[in-house]
Amino acid sequence: MPPFLCHDTSMKNTHLEHPEDSVLLGKKSVQQVINFLRERNSTVSTKYDGAPAIVFGTCPETGKKFVGTKSVFNKVKVKVNYTHADIEKNHSNNEKVASILHTCLETLPWVEGVHQCDFIGFGGKNTFTPNTITYDFVSEDVLRASIVVVHHTSYSGRSFRKLEANFVDNSLGNLLNTNSSVHFVNPDAQFTSRRRRIDYILGLASVVCNFVRYPVDKKEQERLMIAINKCIRENRPVDAISGNMLLLFNLITQAKELIMEGITVTGDQVNTEIAGHSVNHEGFVVSNQFGVYKLIKRQEFSFYNFTLSKQW
Repeated sequence: MPPFLCHDTSMKNTHLEHPEDSVLLGKKSVQQVINFLRERNSTVSTKYDGAPAIVFGTCPETGKKFVGTKSVFNKVKVKVNYTHADIEKNHSNNEKVASILHTCLETLPWVEGVHQCDFIGFGGKNTFTPNTITYDFVSEDVLRASIVVVHHTSYSGRSFRKLEANFVDNSLGNLLNTNSSVHFVNPDAQFTSRRRRIDYILGLASVVCNFVRYPVDKKEQERLMIAINKCIRENRPVDAISGNMLLLFNLITQAKELIMEGITVTGDQVNTEIAGHSVNHEGFVVSNQFGVYKLIKRQEFSFYNFTLSKQW
């Protein structure tokens, strides 16, 4: 997968971007991100670190109930599972994923449309470590569930290749929590405050973006993205870029983190930790007329994602 994608809500939710990485995509992308961060009419949800991604619902091409992973969005070999035999055929190379899909096929409801969620774990307990973060749920509902998932995206369209995404509709999870065999985690969050300093920083960023030498082609973008991720992996300041580009990167990062300080989790109450240390949630997914981005304290969580061993 390329390290960056267009922020068009018609895209599949295979990857969300950090706002600050827009400095690699050119002035127009930076201006879009500045408008995105300035926008007050935004929706927000808590980002969970689940794995794998589960896609389910009604196949737009056959009208049948299905489950799958992100491989339903493959360009060449589309892996849609209608039966347990399909799961064995498509996912027998990964027993853990196959086991999860078998249970999902049995327990997830048959609903209209195509929906994507993150798998948190099998029920019967309160604590889960699906990927990097350990979640300890306060609610006892998860004890009675067969599986625990976080719904975050709904799709509509006539084929998997032409689906349009709604990243922020949690109505499905709210509606289906009456089904005790599946606990749909409530990822709701809301903006509760906003510091005036954010707009000062974005004002400066809007000036600086006029004086940056942006990458000239995709190859240079990819090289710089790899270099930035290397800095984060090595837990050191981002020094792979310099000059006004670095200044712009840092300004957008600072504005993003100040916005995060004004967001409160209002959904399921969950204690979170990494490697035995208490942490906040990974971050948030924010959507408005200018796009959809993930807001994460990158030096903390991306570092852990790069360096800690995964469950997969």
